[in-house]
Amino acid sequence: MSQFPPALAPAARVDNLAVDIPHPRGRLRAPIRALEDVSLTAPRGRATALVGTNGAGKTTLLRTLTGILRPATGIVEVLGSSIGPAACAITPWVGVVPDEPVFPEEWTARDVIALRRRLGDRFDADGFTRMLREHRIRPNAMISSLSAGLATQFSIAHALSADPRFLILDEPFARLDPLARTDLLDTLRGFLAEEQDRSILISTHDLDGMDRFIDHLVVLHAGRTVLEGDVDELVESHVVAMYPSGAPSVPSGARTVGGDGAREALIAVEDAVGLPPGTALREPTLPEIVSLTLAARSGRHDTEALA
Repeated sequence: MSQFPPALAPAARVDNLAVDIPHPRGRLRAPIRALEDVSLTAPRGRATALVGTNGAGKTTLLRTLTGILRPATGIVEVLGSSIGPAACAITPWVGVVPDEPVFPEEWTARDVIALRRRLGDRFDADGFTRMLREHRIRPNAMISSLSAGLATQFSIAHALSADPRFLILDEPFARLDPLARTDLLDTLRGFLAEEQDRSILISTHDLDGMDRFIDHLVVLHAGRTVLEGDVDELVESHVVAMYPSGAPSVPSGARTVGGDGAREALIAVEDAVGLPPGTALREPTLPEIVSLTLAARSGRHDTEALA
C-alpha cells in the first residue's frame, strides 16, 4: 500500500515551469517551448479550473503533472511529491481522466478490471461496475462501441474507482450532452464532499454555470500563467466596465458589445476611479473573468475561442 499523501501539501504546486515538446515536423528539428515560466497552485480540498485559448498549453501542463512529460526547468509537485527527472513517478493517489480513452478500443470493463487485479493496486472493481451500470454501460461492451459521451463516463468511472485524492480531468464536458454534463458536475461535487482532502483540477473551456463549483482559477495564454486566484477574491477585486461608444482610453482588447459601438473590459476595482463619463460598472461572472482576461492578453476586440 502506498504511503498516504501528506495532508498539508497542496494538491499541485508548479513554480517557474518550462516544458519542451518535440517538433511536429520531425526529431531533427529543435524542440518547441510549449510552457514558459508557469506558476500555479491547486489548493487541497477544492476544485481548480484550468482554462485558456487554443494552444495555450493546458494539455501540456496536465501531462507534466501526471509524469507523461518532463519539465525542462522548474518545480512540479503533486500531493507533496516531486514530478520530474530523477524524481518519483506519479503518485497512485492521483486519478486521471484524459481527453481521449487510453485503453485499447477492443477492451471491455472486464479487461480493465483484470489488468488492475494483475497490477495489484487499489481499485474497487465492484464500484467500477456499478458506476458503469448507472450509465447503462455493459461490462462486456467494447470501448469502441461506446459513444463519445459514454467513453468519457467510462474513463471517469475508472478514475474514481481507484479512490483518488486528486482528480485531474482534461476537457471532460467536451463530449457530453447537457444532461450528462449536469450528472458529471453532481458526481464531482459528491467526490469533493465525501472527504475534506479530495481535490480536483479540471481543464475546460465551458465554465457556464460553474461559478458555485469552481473555487480556484488558473488562466493560461501562450504558454504562460496570466491570471490565478480564488474565484471569490477575483470577483471581489474586479469589475466589468462598459465604455460608451467613442469613449477615450478604452483598455486594449476591450470587447465590442451591441450595435452602438460600446466596449467592455475587465478592470481592477482600484482602477475604476476616473473612468470616462457614462461608463457603467458591474460584477463579473466567472466566464467573463476568463474571456475578458484573454481578450486583453491577445489584444483582440473579440474573445478568442477557448479550448
